[in-house]
Amino acid sequence: MIVIVIQGGPEGLGQVRHLDADVVPDRMAVPFYGQHQHFERTDEMAEAEGRQVPVFRWTYSTKIAE
Repeated sequence: MIVIVIQGGPEGLGQVRHLDADVVPDRMAVPFYGQHQHFERTDEMAEAEGRQVPVFRWTYSTKIAE
């Protein structure tokens, strides 16, 4: 389990996320109210859950295909 911090995106999305992965990805998408919110990894680190974790910044959103 990887812990990351996301910045930007819609209000209510939350900042701390838990990824079921072995390595930190460069990009990720979070489903949120019928859209995917897209984030890209930055070189920044932030404190979350008592440790330094990678920061991802919001880049754009797309509608979820039906």
